[in-house]
Amino acid sequence: MKARILIAIAGAAVLLSACIPSVNPFYTAKDVTYDPRLVGTWGETGKTNEGWCFEADGTNRYTLTVTEENDKSAKFSAVLFKLKGQLYLDTIPEKFELKDDQPTMVGMSLIRGHLLIRVREFEPKLKLDFFDWDWLKKYLEENPKALAHRGIGDKDDPMVLTAEPRELQKFVLKHLKDGELFKVENPEEGLVRLTNAPTASPAPAK
Repeated sequence: MKARILIAIAGAAVLLSACIPSVNPFYTAKDVTYDPRLVGTWGETGKTNEGWCFEADGTNRYTLTVTEENDKSAKFSAVLFKLKGQLYLDTIPEKFELKDDQPTMVGMSLIRGHLLIRVREFEPKLKLDFFDWDWLKKYLEENPKALAHRGIGDKDDPMVLTAEPRELQKFVLKHLKDGELFKVENPEEGLVRLTNAPTASPAPAK
């Protein structure tokens, strides 16, 4: 997946019909961690007007600002957590408004829901893996009792995950094989660091 596509999280026309957000977070309090390497702006070299900017917010959370072309931007609350030694990001929009000037990542949520991202690597590139929404939708249609959800996944009744955090985690851990929950199109591609963290960013609370 190209870095540019990572920033936009793919086109809305493709993903809006397939996105499956969760009403509950994918983490519990004891799973949460913090890594200062995440703080800063990431994107494509030379694309300073587009990118993902992570800022420390004084807790073990981050404020994530996603900026796309045409001045689309929105803020998210992002939580880094560890599950069986693997790092993940749980993101949720700070506000949910259907507007033309906001990134597709907001629209992907359909509701003000949680989206899970696997952090495969921090350096030298930030490599992030996203759900294969088509796989997940098909799997839940064929195995409706595998994970609590509602909806049938069409535009009139979009699918939403309703499982509790521990059940969500069990499902994620069960489907980490290639070709299942996370899509990795090109393992070598990722986001590069464009700027370091602002010096005024508060340190996370102890």
